[in-house]
Amino acid sequence: MHTFYAIAKSLGEVTLIGLLLGAGIPLVFALGIRFWALEPAVAEGGSGAVAERRGNPVAQAIAYLCFALVIVAVVLGILYIAKDFISHTFDVQLFGAKPPKK
Repeated sequence: MHTFYAIAKSLGEVTLIGLLLGAGIPLVFALGIRFWALEPAVAEGGSGAVAERRGNPVAQAIAYLCFALVIVAVVLGILYIAKDFISHTFDVQLFGAKPPKK
């Protein structure tokens, strides 16, 4: 019974991480695109001939935050995948990489 519990727990962890990274990161990117594309507000001009258009600053800030989160996740993923190479080549241990044998 202990083996079944360990397998079920491991499978649940892998499924949760897969959902977070496999669907979560694209979801955050899509939210960033959505906030970035919100209809800009039209400023009231004195003459009314040419209206100045500027975006919603709160929506822009949220969009940039979403894009920054996606970039950080991608960079961390690349570093995690390449941790052994970085450890061996540059003698820098990332994410618990094994130190190079001397």
